[in-house]
Amino acid sequence: MVKKHELVHKIKHAFKNVKLEDGIGLWEAQGHDDRLSETECKKLRRKDELLDWNTISIKSMYECSSSLSFFDAKGLHFHIPKYLLLALGVYKNEEEDLINQEIISMSDTPDIDDFLLSFTTICKETTDIEYRRFHKERFSLFTNEQLKCLVMYLEYKKIELEDYYKTDKAKELGLLPMSVQYDTDYIKLNEAIECWIKEFQIR
Repeated sequence: MVKKHELVHKIKHAFKNVKLEDGIGLWEAQGHDDRLSETECKKLRRKDELLDWNTISIKSMYECSSSLSFFDAKGLHFHIPKYLLLALGVYKNEEEDLINQEIISMSDTPDIDDFLLSFTTICKETTDIEYRRFHKERFSLFTNEQLKCLVMYLEYKKIELEDYYKTDKAKELGLLPMSVQYDTDYIKLNEAIECWIKEFQIR
């Protein structure tokens, strides 16, 4: 069973020395999403963290919530641990403070879950070989240990759902613990885990 504190430790350890180098940064990626010119995107890059992903602010993550889809391989490699830790609630107190101050909005929460789950569709339903290759190459810099972190994150999300189906709230709704296997999100997580392991031969 994947435990949250162990997963957090593994993510921090696996990605601790990753640098952005000349990859696409958080603000630069947001510029691409906003369809700014190359010159304007390069100006935004001046705001980007290049060396230590731990120092990227939560405020910036929310302000650049759509950047995830516009990173190149180096950008994705550098930023994804921050997204994973954000989704695991590591920065929950800081997020709540920013929300209470109306500096950020829940509607702008970066969605790493949807991003990782979408890979299943690309693998199973996309017939365009070049399109599939493009998306797979975005993860070409990830080590086996780092890829395992992605799978472990998805496994943790499965456990969260399983635990929910064991709660009194679920019981009040007439849901049995075994009902989780019919949950759409649970099915998607299982499919995604299988896809990631198979496509990248994760050991």
